[in-house]
Order: sequence, then structure tokens, then C-alpha cells
Amino acid sequence: MRRIAFSGFAALVLALASGESHAACPAEPFVKNAGAAMMGASRRKSHAAFAGVAARYTDMHNIALFALGQHRADLPKAQEAEYVALTKGFVGRFMAKHAGRFNGNGLSVTECRGAGRAVTVSARLSGGQKVVFKLNKTRNGYKVNDMNVASIWLAQQLRSTFTGVIRRNGGDIDALFRYLRG
Repeated sequence: MRRIAFSGFAALVLALASGESHAACPAEPFVKNAGAAMMGASRRKSHAAFAGVAARYTDMHNIALFALGQHRADLPKAQEAEYVALTKGFVGRFMAKHAGRFNGNGLSVTECRGAGRAVTVSARLSGGQKVVFKLNKTRNGYKVNDMNVASIWLAQQLRSTFTGVIRRNGGDIDALFRYLRG
């Protein structure tokens, strides 16, 4: 009886270690779809394809506003939609520039944490690259709030870049618009 109980426990531990436990991760299908879309954009090396992935799978509006940091209040409401669109284009170009980091033919979920609306999913691309998705559950499914590839958090990188442009231009938010259009 002890041997059967131990065997059952060992099988459970092996299943958990092999990733089978992630079948209970409700965000796994979303992450796999987002990952497949990223890898497809990477194969095309197209900034437009990456911008499309960002538009479909991310909460671009909230990411763009987060990227303004302390300058968020300086964004005129009348320019908000243009700013979000410019940010989406910037993200597409940034990701296309680093397309090699998204190489792979598949993605496997290695960890799923969180409850309620906030979920963090860690995954590995078939090439071995680790990717972490911070997700927000909406009434329509999930949206990516941030992602980490090669130890770089995308939203933090945007914030650092955008606030740096504004700071170097004496707090002029229009300088950021010029930079994003450039």
C-alpha cells in the first residue's frame, strides 16, 4: 500500500515538473495564441505584423499611458488616440528590430500564477527563450499588460525611452510626438 501511495505521489510530482499542471491555467490558450502570433511576425520581420500582434493581444491604451510616467497628465485628451496609435507603431518597430528574440516554432507554458484579474504566465519558446506575460483578465478574455523577453520588460522599456525623450527636451511632450513620428 505504501509503495502504491509513493508511486502515485511520485507520478504527481513528475507530472507537475513536466508542465502537465499548466492544463489548469485558464490563460494558457491565450498565451499560446499570442506567442504563435509573435513568432509569425518574427519570421516575417515586419514591424506592421508586430504592430498588429500588439493591437490584437495587448492593452495598448494602458501600456501607452503607463509609458508616459509622470508626464501622463501632460497629454492633451484630444491627442490621446494619436499618441496610442504612434506608440503601437513604435512597439511594432521595436519588436521587429529585436525579432530574433522571438524565434521558435512553439511555446510551452512553464508557470501560471495569479488569481482574479491579474495573471502572470511564464513560458518558453521552442528555441529555449523565456517569455513572461503579465495579463489582465477582461470580460472579453485576456490582454497583455507587459511582457518580458530577454530580461527586458516592454512597458518599462517604453517608459524609460519616452520619459527620457520628454526630459531631454525640457518636459515638452510634443517632442515625444516628433520622436514617435520620426
